[in-house]
Amino acid sequence: MTMAVGFLSLPTELICHILILLNPRDISRCALTCNIFWLVVRNSVYIQYKLEIYAQGLISTGTATMNSTGISRKTLCSLKKLASLWRSDFHATTTFETVVTTATTWQPMLPIQDVKCGLWWSHSPKEDKLYIQGCGTNLMLSRTWSIGYVEGFFTTFDPLQDLMVVCSKPDDCVTVTDAEQNHHVCRVQFRLASSQRPHPSAVCSSLECKHTFDAPGHYRAALSPPVICGDRVFIVYEMEDMDNWLVSGMFIQVINWRKGYVNRHFLCQPDIYDQHCFYPVDEQKFVIIGPEGSIYLYTLQGLNGPPQCRIIYHPPTIPHLSLSESNIVVRGHPSLLGKAARPGLMPSYVPSLESQIMVLEFLSEAGDAILVIDMAIFSDMALHSDMLVEIPWSDWGPQYACYFPHHESYDISVFGSKMAYALPQDHIPDPGQRLEELSNEGYFYVHIWDFNKRVIALSESVNDPDSPDLHICKPGQIIDSSGKDIFSNRAYIATVCRTSFPTAGFNIFLEQDRLTVTWVLHDEISIRVISPIQMEAVPDLTE
Repeated sequence: MTMAVGFLSLPTELICHILILLNPRDISRCALTCNIFWLVVRNSVYIQYKLEIYAQGLISTGTATMNSTGISRKTLCSLKKLASLWRSDFHATTTFETVVTTATTWQPMLPIQDVKCGLWWSHSPKEDKLYIQGCGTNLMLSRTWSIGYVEGFFTTFDPLQDLMVVCSKPDDCVTVTDAEQNHHVCRVQFRLASSQRPHPSAVCSSLECKHTFDAPGHYRAALSPPVICGDRVFIVYEMEDMDNWLVSGMFIQVINWRKGYVNRHFLCQPDIYDQHCFYPVDEQKFVIIGPEGSIYLYTLQGLNGPPQCRIIYHPPTIPHLSLSESNIVVRGHPSLLGKAARPGLMPSYVPSLESQIMVLEFLSEAGDAILVIDMAIFSDMALHSDMLVEIPWSDWGPQYACYFPHHESYDISVFGSKMAYALPQDHIPDPGQRLEELSNEGYFYVHIWDFNKRVIALSESVNDPDSPDLHICKPGQIIDSSGKDIFSNRAYIATVCRTSFPTAGFNIFLEQDRLTVTWVLHDEISIRVISPIQMEAVPDLTE
């Protein structure tokens, strides 16, 4: 007897396979019919790609409009708008400008600062304050909160969730007599940044992080700053054995701040990892960068399970390119996971992981360099085995990593597939060209490089007379002795802001549709928000 199987009873993977065969208009219509289709459309990377490309006008279905629930009308409009941003050279159009005065004189040390969701923030450890400045027209956000005395060691802020995480200073020495007992490492508080009150979404206003030692002795924990990623807070630390003057290992505290639990896990041996080279991919995956440039991809096993190293991406063994024995700095897309605390904070379009890049700065005496890495290597599709997989450079680098000469004076900011790059010239560097460093008394120009391969693949029109301003570049080939590419030579779209900016005390921060430039001078931090859209001149009504 043959039993009929309903279409909605098919496995999700099969439904996804069928929907991807449809054109974007029909996919959107299917998404309107029921919750099952809506979830498939929303969660499928492949379908999201198709809708993204359609929204940017790179494929056509014969209709001019498309409605969708998996991709909202607002998101579609945003995608179409974003497709035209950062695509041609522009002059700075200032949309917001202010000065924040602090009680600290910063030179020569610059303050800790960041920009996310249109909010600038700076932590001032010297005066135990967290400054927050809205950089838009919303009066609820366009003010500065000076948060008073913070009884903590590290303070981290997530503007999207209005979450301030305060981590207390660990004890200078922990005396362990019973190796099976839990010992205090630090206490972590979860506050509303806008009021310093306990965050209402947190089950507990604070949690204690503890550590279990393998043997009696005297120990000290060296913490890295907390990292917020949605509902997770990660604290990576090393445990120092003060009796034997050695590091016993690297560990991680994984906190779910909303549900109120924390778990301690062993991470790796101390020779593998530098505390400052931790980057969360999402709430279940993170990467650490080894001192030799190897990239370790970890996944958390279940809700409370330990992290498991799934993939090791090995670097190239090319000494003259200065990728070994370097100080490494990680630049990545900001986490936009979690529930927005206020309307308008969440960008209308959040790039998928496959539409993001990571930039690794390698700083060494022999010469600086950057690698621009396609984040697709960290997607779920890359996790083919539960066993540890080691991938040599030749199997991933020439496809997913672009190499550029660099200098540590050039600031970098990443959003999605785009990188903002502060360089000393107003024109695109030649492939492989090494530029001079930025002078403290000179000027810089902001370059925007877009590595979105799906957009570039259908837009390579550098010789198209209809697109005179579109600059499609390549990083230049570096080949080995057998004539094979060592790095990816894939194209990227390059634009330049033709307005020069002074270099003294500057930082740049790229967001979806704006660029924020800050300057620190004595006790003042100047903030300027720039749009790539040339605003029309408003007529003077007094004339």
